[in-house]
Amino acid sequence: MAADLPVKAAQVAYVKQCTAMGDGFYYVPGTDTCLRLGGYTQAQGYYNTYTGAPSTMDKTYSIAVFGLILDARTNTDYGVLRSYIDTRFLWRSSDAFSEGPATTEVVPWNIYIQFAGFTFGYAQSFFDFYANANVLGQDPATIGDDVRTPLIAYTHEFGGGWVANIAVEDSSTRDGGINPSDPAYPDVVDNYQAGSRVPDFVANFGQTGDWGQFQLSGALHQVTAMLPTTAGYPYDGSSTTSSWGYAVQAGLLFNLPFIAESDTLYLQSAYVNGAISYLGLVNPSGELTPPDAYMNADGSISKVTGWNFTAQFLHNWNENWQSAFFGGYAKFNLDNPIAEVAYGATSGTNYNVGANLTWSPVKNLAISGQYQFNSYAANGYVNTGYGLPVQNQQAHQVLFMVERDF
Repeated sequence: MAADLPVKAAQVAYVKQCTAMGDGFYYVPGTDTCLRLGGYTQAQGYYNTYTGAPSTMDKTYSIAVFGLILDARTNTDYGVLRSYIDTRFLWRSSDAFSEGPATTEVVPWNIYIQFAGFTFGYAQSFFDFYANANVLGQDPATIGDDVRTPLIAYTHEFGGGWVANIAVEDSSTRDGGINPSDPAYPDVVDNYQAGSRVPDFVANFGQTGDWGQFQLSGALHQVTAMLPTTAGYPYDGSSTTSSWGYAVQAGLLFNLPFIAESDTLYLQSAYVNGAISYLGLVNPSGELTPPDAYMNADGSISKVTGWNFTAQFLHNWNENWQSAFFGGYAKFNLDNPIAEVAYGATSGTNYNVGANLTWSPVKNLAISGQYQFNSYAANGYVNTGYGLPVQNQQAHQVLFMVERDF
């Protein structure tokens, strides 16, 4: 025992806190790299249903989540070199609005390197702002963009809280497809989207201050169709092979300490043209899912447009109780008279409302309940067999969750 004491004492002295990087960081022995190890464990139980759900679909299911976070930082002559990993290990008995069987999953949440203003890796899209903040669960059903994607980005800070970002992001993550305007035509292709395209170009600009935060975002998304293979054959490909869709968004976050400490209000709105994924629709059945564009028999392309508005209020009742109240509304227009007849809709509307209540009896432990309601409807509805089976599908979701952070 006496021989072991000096060794143990030396080990304790060698692993030193790295206070310059924040709480929880320690020097990796033998290096000048600071490392923080953290994570979380979640137990989630869901009940959900929607109008016209098949009897085979599971109305109740559960998810067990273990999240592992590693944050490594090293000071260099060019600033901090950072490597960040947040990976989720899941067991789920079913997917949302679907049926089993039980599966295990490894879900990368964030895996990126940051250096000299650049970000390389898999991270939150730089288009996003609200991104389901304070909405609970692995399967949130809320309108608005919340996407993680492979990207390369550069961040420039102007001072005074002003920041600008430009990013090149994986376009396949954003594919909405190009559907035929008349799916009943003989030998029609389900999706005329061509495989090879340039990435999406994304930029944002905003400010963070004591009052809150605002951000303006924009994205360019290439819509490329298949080339024709048989001259004069309808629906065999596009005579206009490439077009550009786009999305713009404005978001505001207000700090509301005059109501209660840490209270906040999010407001956000987006408009899309030929880039439907940036709208963040919630479609439980997957039917009448709008594409980026429709292909006509003459090879021309018409792009789908849409807009949304989302809001969320976070309120702290006291130091142990917290609630979030959220909702969103979105509308998309088919903008193609042939498709409107074939799919039995001139446009579609989607809205959701929800709220949660969280109790934190001790630090880093949260017990929560959450309810959400979602409506997905076709305007000018006719049941053609290619659109929604009913005019309006309504989904209810109840979540009970227990989370432990470390």
